[in-house]
Amino acid sequence: MAATDTPPLVLVTEDDAITGLSIQDILTEAGYRVAGPLGSEAGALTWMERETPDLAVIGALPKDGADSALAGILRRRGVPFLVHSCAAQDAARISLRGAPWLSKPAWPWDVVATLDDLSLLATGRSHHSQTSGPVTTSNP
Repeated sequence: MAATDTPPLVLVTEDDAITGLSIQDILTEAGYRVAGPLGSEAGALTWMERETPDLAVIGALPKDGADSALAGILRRRGVPFLVHSCAAQDAARISLRGAPWLSKPAWPWDVVATLDDLSLLATGRSHHSQTSGPVTTSNP
């Protein structure tokens, strides 16, 4: 990435504050700009009224099991996203089908590696491979 390029903006939704802050920290360390963590899908939908991220991590889903309106909006806008959830029933949500899935708790660098892959697929270039910092996805 050229020095004048703006790093990708990642929307992070996460209903667990500690997990959300951990994801925010690791993405910032990897060179991404981070919006969030937002603690609910409703908060993310409000944010999406005025912004569009380059990538997203969806960890906060409607509690009632309803489909994810956020995932639908991201798909319509062409924004790649990954799902970060520990709830098996979330896999049945139609809006999440086909998205990369990391079970909670995921290794932080697995989140970075997955976003790097999504960025590469979306833009034809990898964000992380051109920045400094660890690129490993192996477990410590």
